[in-house]
Amino acid sequence: MISVKYSILIPTFNKCEYLYHTIKSVLNSNYHDFELLISDDHSTDLTSEVLSKFDDKRLKIIKPPIKLTQTKNYEFLLTKANGQWVTILGDDDGLQPYFFETLDKYINKYRDIELIHSKPAFYYWDNIEDIYGTRVCDYQNFFRKEKIKNSKLSLLLALLGLKQRTSLPMIYTTGVVKIDLVKKIKLRSNNFFFHSVIPDYYSMIALLFETKKYLSINEPLFWVGSSSKSAGRGVKIYIDINKSVKKFDFINENLEVSKNISTKLHQVGISSIYFYECLLKHPYISKNWKNSLIKYFAYASSEVIFEDLRKNNPETIKIKISNKEFLDEILEELKKNNLSLNLYKFFKIIIYLIFKIKKINIFLLRFVKYIFKLISNNYLILVSHDRKKFPDFNICNNYIKKKLTKPIFIIEED
Repeated sequence: MISVKYSILIPTFNKCEYLYHTIKSVLNSNYHDFELLISDDHSTDLTSEVLSKFDDKRLKIIKPPIKLTQTKNYEFLLTKANGQWVTILGDDDGLQPYFFETLDKYINKYRDIELIHSKPAFYYWDNIEDIYGTRVCDYQNFFRKEKIKNSKLSLLLALLGLKQRTSLPMIYTTGVVKIDLVKKIKLRSNNFFFHSVIPDYYSMIALLFETKKYLSINEPLFWVGSSSKSAGRGVKIYIDINKSVKKFDFINENLEVSKNISTKLHQVGISSIYFYECLLKHPYISKNWKNSLIKYFAYASSEVIFEDLRKNNPETIKIKISNKEFLDEILEELKKNNLSLNLYKFFKIIIYLIFKIKKINIFLLRFVKYIFKLISNNYLILVSHDRKKFPDFNICNNYIKKKLTKPIFIIEED
């Protein structure tokens, strides 16, 4: 197979209304040293019609032999990638117009880096106002210098709930990974990259553990799309209709939630529990990352996050569960792992205080950004609630490209 520099992988199932825009955001580029691989996971909507509209040598459409889960479709696509660098792009996500050229610049500058994270921009498709309100797009670029970050520190902060999903490197939207690193992980993991039902979170654990550092780019390279069909909105990721069907060498059948953690707690949708479960499923991670201290961190931070969600964003909790039911699950986990309730309460207080400090820092950061906008010409912002003006992120891309040609980069929309 002829190697290319980048492999953009899109796993899709029944999201034809978004998929068209996702593909366009990739193929609109004049860059040629990449492949776009799309795995249509036996869609039953108009996905085939959408795919037939594209005629581009950079595009290849494949279909797995059977209907797969989200994670298994990711694994299937990884076996087909020919690029030196790879990312998996959600079928309601998109690329920024300068994606490839910007990556080239940083990869040439940091030749020893194998893992890249980029600041996200957000696009909110219609019919999700119940969670995100009326905002349509949120792109903020202050053209700040990139940073080299410590992988293990980021991993620890993730377990404490102090790092958001979109602020960490992964193989999914907002992250780009060198294929040699993927192969290295697979070689040590029974020839599978993914070992958890939550593929994006698992990739963060696997990649952060395997590396010492990563490059964090402080300008958006992706659109993180949110839609009514986003996999993260419910519990459908736990369903595998073809688990007992014929085995294939690209399918890891050991993807169920770890038996060492409450499935109900996992289904609530709290990041620190996701991360901890991924640690439990990792086939060769150091035992130090599974010790009692890490357990205290994971469970204590999960309760702090749950309380915050109940108060401020109850619609993001993925299953119906009362505060008492949640606490009962936590207490059962403490008992099962022989953890002290008093020590747990101590860690909860510490993490609660850290969260309070973090919120103050977020407020200060917003204030600094506001001051920065007042004194600097070098920034580009597109925040809009106008869906008629910005019906998809490719329209946003066109708008951004026009503004990037001007000496002063300012866009603000209400």
